Amino acid sequence: MRQEIAFKKMIEYAARKASSLTQRYNIEDLVAPSIAVIVDRSMEKIALSLVRKNGGLWCNLCSKGPFTKRGLYLHLIRVHAKDIEFMVKEEVKRVLEGIKKDRQ
Repeated sequence: MRQEIAFKKMIEYAARKASSLTQRYNIEDLVAPSIAVIVDRSMEKIALSLVRKNGGLWCNLCSKGPFTKRGLYLHLIRVHAKDIEFMVKEEVKRVLEGIKKDRQ
């Protein structure tokens, strides 16, 4: 249950970052402070893959646009939430495996 809420907030975090809106959450509120910097870099990478800035904001997943910042955010949350969830889960899994390898 807690994990699902955290992932929903991370999806929102990634969509807000992609659309250049102010964040509602600090990354430290979503993950442990010890890995916050790493996860923030990962969220930045995801955000860059979601948006294309070509004379406006365009969705890089379905090539729709141009959008306003708020319009892109709403589009990402409403249309591509499952896609972003998959991307976030895969990226978090990759980061945690990397951390686990470093500890060994």
